[in-house]
Amino acid sequence: MSYSPNNYDYQFIIEKASKFILNKTLESNSNGIVIGLSGGIDSSVCLALSAKKLSNHNILGLIMPLNGITLNDDERDAIDLANKYGIEYKVILLNNIEDSFKSQIYQEYMNDLEESKIAQGNLIARIRMSILYFHANLSNRIVVGTGDKSELMLGYFTKYGDGGVDISPIADLYKTQIRILAKELGISDKIINKKSGPRLWKDHDAEDELHMTYDELDPILYLYNNNLIKEESLTETQKNILQNIKTRNIKFSHKSKMPEICTFD
Repeated sequence: MSYSPNNYDYQFIIEKASKFILNKTLESNSNGIVIGLSGGIDSSVCLALSAKKLSNHNILGLIMPLNGITLNDDERDAIDLANKYGIEYKVILLNNIEDSFKSQIYQEYMNDLEESKIAQGNLIARIRMSILYFHANLSNRIVVGTGDKSELMLGYFTKYGDGGVDISPIADLYKTQIRILAKELGISDKIINKKSGPRLWKDHDAEDELHMTYDELDPILYLYNNNLIKEESLTETQKNILQNIKTRNIKFSHKSKMPEICTFD
């Protein structure tokens, strides 16, 4: 059995995912949802799904750019999408918030540039999470996660950052499925064709950081997830991708687990 993103009923997926968002909102007795809008494909799909069943006044979009890192096009696309669906949105610039953190905690790490880049990027993701939950608490809403299955399986998210959410409507869909789903939802080709990336530092691109494309990665992730891998039938490139997946699974498995508790029974 092989993987093809075309072999799925996307109208069924749209109906089920949008109902999931509505039902979880009602079950939580909340006033609606808060969603971070990046101008990228995943958050755009999540907004479109949310708008299928929720009224526009039940959706708050937060756009959180960082000057020098966030592309102007991303911010504009996020604003255009919020206006398309008629939802309330806020643009919250993160530079002063990040600078405040760094001025207090960062100076001693300046010499280790690579580690500081990762630490800074994760700090930005966690600042965004804190802002999402601040607004969720203010207005009795839940936070909608925008991560997909490819990212989840690779541990390609920030623990307690973009991984800190209440519900995850697209976390069982691979990135290549998300691209098709976006077309079905009427998301613009401009957003669909963008390079994917969390934009946690300048020119931050997911496929470059992972050293593999989602078109290469998703079929192997599918086989791996369903215990269908036959290594003897893989090409050398596919074997390298598989090894990358296994390595990341071991290294980042903690991200998908609750904190371990020391018990005294």
